[in-house]
Order: sequence, then C-alpha cells, then structure tokens
Amino acid sequence: MILSKSEFLPRAEATLAGLDGAVLEALSHHGKPSITSLASVFKGEAPLMPVDFARALCPGPLTDIGFAAVALRDVLEPVDAVLGESVSKALVVTGTARAPGSLFVSCPLIVLGDLEVDGVLSDCGPDSTVVVVGRCVAKGLRTSGNFLVLGDLVVRDVIQGVYNDESLVVAGDLTTRFLDENDHDVSCYGEVHAEHHLENGRPGGEAASLASTFLVPELWNLDLEELHHDDLFERIRRGEPVFTETPQEQQFREPDAPTAEELEGLDIEGIVARASANARATDVVYARRETGEVWLMRPGGLPLAIYDGEKFLAQEGTPPALAATRASERVTLWRRRGDLFLEIERFDAIVQLHAGYNNGLMRTFRFVFEGPDAAAREVRRLEARYTGDFLRVTTTVPGRGPLERELSKYGGKAQYTSAIVEGSTLVTRDGERRSFEDEASALSALEDWLAEKRREGFDLKILEWRPFGLLGAKG
Repeated sequence: MILSKSEFLPRAEATLAGLDGAVLEALSHHGKPSITSLASVFKGEAPLMPVDFARALCPGPLTDIGFAAVALRDVLEPVDAVLGESVSKALVVTGTARAPGSLFVSCPLIVLGDLEVDGVLSDCGPDSTVVVVGRCVAKGLRTSGNFLVLGDLVVRDVIQGVYNDESLVVAGDLTTRFLDENDHDVSCYGEVHAEHHLENGRPGGEAASLASTFLVPELWNLDLEELHHDDLFERIRRGEPVFTETPQEQQFREPDAPTAEELEGLDIEGIVARASANARATDVVYARRETGEVWLMRPGGLPLAIYDGEKFLAQEGTPPALAATRASERVTLWRRRGDLFLEIERFDAIVQLHAGYNNGLMRTFRFVFEGPDAAAREVRRLEARYTGDFLRVTTTVPGRGPLERELSKYGGKAQYTSAIVEGSTLVTRDGERRSFEDEASALSALEDWLAEKRREGFDLKILEWRPFGLLGAKG
C-alpha cells in the first residue's frame, strides 16, 4: 500500500486521539507524539511507500517512529514475514515477523505485529531502530540502538544494554532471567520481572562480583572487573548454558592496595621517611610482612622505590655494556591482584630487575655479580621470593590478556616499538608477523628481537597485559 498524505494523516490523527495508558507513556519517552512530525515526512502531495516513510524518521527519537508504527498498523493489511539471519535494509513488516535463528539488525526494522526470534536478537545503534508494536520474544537481546516494544518483551536468558546514547523502551511487561542495563537507558512502563537485575551505571567490578553468584565462571572476571558479554551471547547462540545450576557464593576482588594484615608489624612510617622527603604512607602499593618488603609508588609523581626488608634497592656499580646478543634467561612475574609486575633478565653475570605498574611507571635496577653462577642463583632467589604473591607468565597474564613489551628510544625524536607473542607467532608494532612451530620458538625469536632493539638504543618502557593501539586488536 502507498501512503497518501491526504488519507493517512487524518487516520493518524484519530490514532493519536485514542492513545492512552502505558503505550502513550512509552511513545512519549523521547517527547510528545504529534501529527506535525509525521506530516513533515511528506514532500508536497507525493505519496510514500511505508518503508520510505519509516526510513525518513530514522535515526531519530522513538516518539516519532513509534507513533508512525502505531498509525501504520491501523491502515496497513497485516502480512507475516520470515526473516533471515540479518536485516540490512530498512524493512516494515505489517504482520508478525519470525526469525528461525538469531537475528542481527543494522537498519530500521518496524514490525506492526509480534516479533519472534528463536535465538539472539541484536541491533547496531545508531544505524538500527527497532519498533515492535506487538509482543517481542527472543532467547537473548543485546541492544545498542533505539528499541521500542509496545507490547510485552519476553527474553528467555539475558537482556543487555550497550552504550548510553540510545534507549530500550517497553510499554508492556519486561520479563527475562538476567537484565543488565549496563550504562544504557532501559525504561519499562509495565512490570519488570528479572531474576537478576544490574541497573544503569553499575560499576564493572560490582557487576562481575554479583554475576559470580549466577553466571558460569567463564563469563565474568574479577581482575578485569567486567562481564564477558560477547562470550555470553555466543553461548546462547550455540545453546550452551550461561547460568549456574545452583546459586554460588559471591566472589569479591581482592584489593589492589595492601591490607591491614599485610602491613601489620611493618614500620611503614620509618620506611617512608627513609625513601624520600616527599613520600607518604599512602604511596605503599605492595607490602609483605613475611619478608619486610615494601614498594612505594605514586602515579605521576614518586618513582618506584623498593625496600627489600633491609635496604632500598639501587643501581649497584656500573655494569659493562650488555654485550650478549640476548638475555641468558628471563623470568616474568605478575602480581595475582592488582597490576604490579616484575621482569628479571640475566645477561651472564648481570641481572636486570624491571618493576612497575601495568601501562604505567616502571624502574630498572641492575646488579653485577662475580660470575654467571652467582647471577643465576640471584634469579632463582628472586623467583622464589615472589612465588605465591606473583604468577610466573610467558605470553599471557591468565584471565587478563596478552603480554606486550614496549620499548622506547629518546634522542632528538621519541620512538616507540613493542612486541607480543600470540600462540606461536611473534607480532611487532613495526608490522612484523613471524610464525614458528611452537610457542618456545616464538619466545626465542622475541629474545632476538629484544636484543636487536637494545643494540639500536631502545630500553624497556613498560609491560602491559591489556595492550591498546596497534597491537590492541591482537588481544
């Protein structure tokens, strides 16, 4: 049917006069419905196809396209439709729309009857606008665009809002097992029936902790302070369980800062006073009373200082040039909580200790020993000292991501480069990708790469477990 301005607008005006209750409230979420907004779509007296009429109102407030959908329902003959895996061109379904599997919507989709999806329904805001005049049913719903349901919204497993730019608005009842508003505007003018409900603005750490009671462990991470939404909806698509069979004990992320128990018996004030006139007790980022060790660091200010229980570490002696083409051995340790790391390199009789904070401050200590055996014993001593509080890692920090080594060179113009090992592939910021038979061979190639960069004048800048920038996509 083609929409005639002279015929459609009077009927739309009658539709508007009959709106009331929750439907009118939902349509008014972004403003007050008006005939003027619909009339503005027509150019002169030229008629419009329903899909062109809907497309002209998107993207835009849900009020206009929602009112238009109700008006269209009153004038168009209902015709049902079966949808494929995606809707990539604007579509108006005048009857009930059914998708036999999951459905991805990347454009305006207006359904004047019910929408039934036998899988995950996801959209793509702001390009997508979804309006369902009737009832909407799915196994999972992930929405980042404007999404309006004037009947009931029934989602078997999970509803997640993404981003804070658009809205999910429901005039009827909203029913699901897990509603995660995240930072999205989710508004229901009926009743909300959700076994688990994380409201708008919830911190990521709190969400992960609460989710530990009902989501399978693979879907939340306390260290990252996040839920793995991609994996969650992929599991729903594959028909795999996302909820635990029974409620679990809530898990909490251990604090990054030292606890009162860890500080007990340590002369923090005395250690701080010896470190620097500018140091404060609040600068303590790590403490271990068993060894008396204390680390002090202030982001953007106080450089890292390490008190080993007897003295503060300092660069000892003037080591000869690191003549070895590559490190004799390397041990990388990451703290089990927080983002502190240690990387120990041995070059024959020289030991370098890099210590710092993920994607932040780092300091290097160098020690010269009588021979390679003494230096190797020091590496073993350090490794044993931190076992328990720290994890030994090679290419990935468990539960967090790939381990990137960034190096810098200053002199006239600052230069940066970095590298990670992905499985058995060495990847560098310089655009190099070299594949090997196994991870050990890739790590050996990484040592060669590091040695080459040292010869070029680069020094280690940071270790980072969640790389961004050019290597970020590799995580």
